[in-house]
Amino acid sequence: MFGLSKRQANWLIVFLAFFIAALWTWLEGRARGDNSAYMLMVFTFAFLASYVTFLILRSRDKNKEALDSLHKQEAVLARMAQGAFEEDDYVFATRKDEVVVVRVGQTMLREFRSSGSTSSGGFGGVSLPVFGNVRANVGGYSGKSRRNPEESTPIDVGVSTFTNQRIVFAGDNVVREFDLDKLVNLEAGDNGITLTIAVSNRDKASVLASVNFDDLTPGIAASIAVAYQEGGQALALEKIEETRKQIADAIALEQAKKARK
Repeated sequence: MFGLSKRQANWLIVFLAFFIAALWTWLEGRARGDNSAYMLMVFTFAFLASYVTFLILRSRDKNKEALDSLHKQEAVLARMAQGAFEEDDYVFATRKDEVVVVRVGQTMLREFRSSGSTSSGGFGGVSLPVFGNVRANVGGYSGKSRRNPEESTPIDVGVSTFTNQRIVFAGDNVVREFDLDKLVNLEAGDNGITLTIAVSNRDKASVLASVNFDDLTPGIAASIAVAYQEGGQALALEKIEETRKQIADAIALEQAKKARK
């Protein structure tokens, strides 16, 4: 609903429903000469107006943050377009002929895991005396346990390194390595904010997601790394310039929209 989250939309509906109910109560009372519900209607309208104003201001702030992030991502790509792939302020053990293309800080690793099992049913029955110390249990049945469906679960936050041979995630607790030669599926979400990686030597897909939007997104970084793997630095530079131009066009379009307002 108008770019709102589910929670924001729900609260907007609640406040709107309260206002409509208060307005209806006031109008019915005024028709009978009773104006006691007037202040209730005013208060509910004030809450509704305040919340709508909050949503508008929050939306503007988020748009500004998104535009700032695009500017920073374009600047990163502009530096890379000059051939500045590697940095000197970190240690990364490379393989033979491996080139570090880009590092993305503050990425989240998510994997599909089950949250455990859910038990249902189960009834011990009723114990009835038969004679003496002998009792009989009647009507009991055992419950069932089923494993919960797997869900995308946050595992760790760390740094992702993209090379012409691998994608390596290194967090405080978990390290994951994905060989580009073993890729089965590589799927980027909107703007590359999420990157789903499936490789032949792992049973389940993993997801890398942006946490710090000032860096390149995992999807953009992966597209450049794959281009480097397939066609060397020349093809990677073409992908970098193509992506930089797309981001520049998006920035120009957003600025044109703001200018028309």
